[in-house]
Amino acid sequence: MTILAENLKTIRKNLNCTQMAISEVLEIGFRTYVRYEAGERDAPISVLIKIARLGNLSLDRLLTTQVTPEDLGIPDTDTVPTSVKKPEVIGGSMEEGRLNFKGIKSDFLITTTAPEKKLLSQFRKLDHAGRENYLLDLEWMLSNPRAFQKTDGRKKVSRKSQKAKNAAHLKRMVKGIPKITVRG
Repeated sequence: MTILAENLKTIRKNLNCTQMAISEVLEIGFRTYVRYEAGERDAPISVLIKIARLGNLSLDRLLTTQVTPEDLGIPDTDTVPTSVKKPEVIGGSMEEGRLNFKGIKSDFLITTTAPEKKLLSQFRKLDHAGRENYLLDLEWMLSNPRAFQKTDGRKKVSRKSQKAKNAAHLKRMVKGIPKITVRG
């Protein structure tokens, strides 16, 4: 049996449900659920999300860690526990730049290099509007890589300064247009 199949069985037994009852709750066929629990079939993500919610588990924990009935008594939380005890890592890696801890639903981004740490700390200091503008600028830079390629040795400028430069150029052009008065 797979970890997922074992976890499905543990969650179902913890809820004191039959396979028929849990299949009705998940809005899937009885035989389909039996195959999920036997490990003969993989469940689609929509069903996995419902099962994780039934067990008060994170999706990552449902798929990667064998859950015991005792674990189901303590639901995963969205906040970091304030206890001094060291949390158990159940998923993620340094290469991925994220970690999942047992008992916490969300994953945590981690940094491994000094530039990443500096960038994240600067981003966290921004207010909500500043973060949104920063992400928009970053998205624009990633979708327009040619704008930042150095071809002739000139330093590339940011989107905001380029817009300001274009606006100033247009204002100068407008001032250069002679005003003509038409009399009728």
